Parts: sequence; structure tokens; C-alpha cells
Amino acid sequence: MNYQWSIRCLTSIYMMLALQGLQAQTFPTKPIKVIVPTASGGPSDTCMRAVAQAMQNQLGQSITIENVTGATGSIGLNKVASSPADGYTLVVPSAANTASLATRPQNSFDVMGGFKPIGKICNATQTLVVSPSMGIKSVEELIKYAKANPGKLSFGSIGIGSSQHLVGEMFAVATDIDMQHIPFRGEALAATEIAAGRVQLMFMAGAKPFIDSKLVVGLATTNKDTWAPMANLPSMAKTSVPGFTYNGWNGIMAPAGTPDQVIQLLSKALAEALKDDKVRGVISSMGNMPGLGTPEELSEQMKADIYMFKKIMKDRNLNFNDQ
Repeated sequence: MNYQWSIRCLTSIYMMLALQGLQAQTFPTKPIKVIVPTASGGPSDTCMRAVAQAMQNQLGQSITIENVTGATGSIGLNKVASSPADGYTLVVPSAANTASLATRPQNSFDVMGGFKPIGKICNATQTLVVSPSMGIKSVEELIKYAKANPGKLSFGSIGIGSSQHLVGEMFAVATDIDMQHIPFRGEALAATEIAAGRVQLMFMAGAKPFIDSKLVVGLATTNKDTWAPMANLPSMAKTSVPGFTYNGWNGIMAPAGTPDQVIQLLSKALAEALKDDKVRGVISSMGNMPGLGTPEELSEQMKADIYMFKKIMKDRNLNFNDQ
């Protein structure tokens, strides 16, 4: 009895693996849906739309994009996680999701455990910007102003516990200055308040359009070296805050059970799409740089995020469980 049961189990497993292999060999045979868990027009949305057409050319199937917002991306993430793990429903998480996982692990979707990485689309720097009314042109001037005016600085972010919030807190630790955090529902709203002088500064993920339109003044980027799309700005590490580095990102992931062969096919299509001059041009116009499109790059980025965000929380004694 046990012998026959074992044979049936092994046969079932073999047939399941064989079916997965067959699916991978013929993938894709129908359109692919990509869920962006943020609003239309944001960095993740724009980056994904930039690569979608080029990926379609590689895969021979159309790619549709749907924006599913809410709960710091958890609604969209859950929707994809509960979809069949066949490569036909994907999601575009970002640093916002690793920040949420680090700050509120019990209330956030486990983006690392619930999905397999396909590849990073965009690498983003954050840019330290200030209000034009301050007349400040460098990081050194900002720190000097903060020391002379304790308690008078406020910094914006896209929400409590967001990567912009945590990088702002990291800046406060690194410079030993006092700042009040002001959360907003998006960078455009924050930029308006900074332009008006009601908020003094922010680390922005999509700063370039706001700098170009002179709503804010850029001081430095958080990339380790000079950031090519904004080469006129120094990196924070080359100012009076050495060692201050951080890079945002967004990427494509699939439900955890997706066959490795399908992941590899999607990753290859993404990597090829990121070599396209038109795609690279769109990404650069946002102030971002293309990723490599590999699972390994995205996996390492997420691990580094969690480590850094938890360190900031410890250094600043931050607790987000009740927020």
C-alpha cells in the first residue's frame, strides 16, 4: 500500500515538473499583465511603461499595465501574490515596499518572501532639495543654517516610514541637526510646499523635473558618485557628509512559485529592453538610470535596503508600529 502510494506521489511530482517545463518552453502564449502598486505617472509607473513596449518586442506578446494603489502598495502586491504563478501576472515593487517591510513588518506584505525577482528597471538617486526662498546653494550652507536655527527646519517625504522619510532621518543623524518631519501624499504636493517656503527641504526620488522648473533647488544626490542625469550636482559623499549614500529603485517580480525558466525568460527580455536607446532616454529624463534587469541585482538591492532602513530606525529610535 505504502509502496503504491509512494509511486503515485512520485509520478504526480514528475508530471507537475514536466508540465512546468513544457509551460516554460512555450512561454508566453498570451498577454502579460503587470500591476503597478502606485499611481499613474509616478516613477515606478513611468519606468514600467518605458520598458513595456521593448519587452513586448522581445516576448512576442502584449503587456498591459494596471495601477492598483493603496496601503503603501500592499493591495497591488497581494493581488499579484494571489494570482497563478505562471509568469502572466507580474508586479513592480520599489524601495517604498522594502521601507514598509522594514518599518511595519507585521502590517506590510513580505515583498521578499512572496515574490521572485525578475530584475531591476530603474536605479534612482534621491536628491537633497531646498526651498528657493532660503537662498542656500550647498549642503555645507544648509548644515550651517540648521545649526544656527535649531528647531526651525522641516523636511518632507511621501509618507511616514517611506524611504524619503528614512533618508531624511539618516541625514539628521549624520549631521546632528534637528528637523521636523512633514509627510505628504506624493512628491508633487511636497514640492509645492517647498517652493512656497512652508517646508524647507526634502530628499526626493524624482527631483529632476522640479529642479528644472525651479520649484526647488538641488544641492546633492545620494548616489556614491556623481549622478549622470544630474551631473551638475555633487554626490552627498563628496560634500561635508562623507559616507552618506543611498539608491532607490523599482523592478519587476513574479509570484513566488513561478518556474525558474519563466523568470529567466522574463529577465532576459527586460535586460534587452533596458539596452534600447528610447527606453534609456525616457528613464534618463526622469533623473534615473537603467538597471541591469537581472534577478541577482534586484535581490541584493532589497537585502541592502532592509539592512539600512533597520539601522536608521535603531540610530533614531524610531518605532512605526502605531503609525
